[in-house]
Amino acid sequence: MKTFTKSLNNMAFITTLFLSSIANAQHFTVSNAADYPYKNLVNRTDQVKVFYTTNKQNISCRVEVELDKMTWSSAEKTILSEPSTNELLVNCLSRETAKQILTQTFLQFGQGL
Repeated sequence: MKTFTKSLNNMAFITTLFLSSIANAQHFTVSNAADYPYKNLVNRTDQVKVFYTTNKQNISCRVEVELDKMTWSSAEKTILSEPSTNELLVNCLSRETAKQILTQTFLQFGQGL
C-alpha cells in the first residue's frame, strides 16, 4: 500500500511539473517553410505549431501538426543555441519525423485534399 501511495504521489508531482512547463511554453504557428518535407507539411495540413520554452542556455521544443481534427506531436527536443523563428521548425522537428508525419497524412486522408 505504501508503494502504491508513493507511486501516486510521484505521478502527481510529475504531472504538475509537466503541466506547469506546458503553461509556460510559448508557441507560434508556422505559415511557410522552404524545404521538403517541411514545406509540404505546412501546405498540406491545417496548422503546424512549434511549442518552446527557453532557459539560460537552451531551448526545449516540440511540434504539433493538425489536420482535420487529427494531431501528430513530435517528441520534445533540446537545442543548445537559439535559432531564428524560421529555423526553429527545422531544429525542433527532424527531417525524418516530418516525412513520417507527412506520410501519415496521406495514409489517413488519401492523396487529395
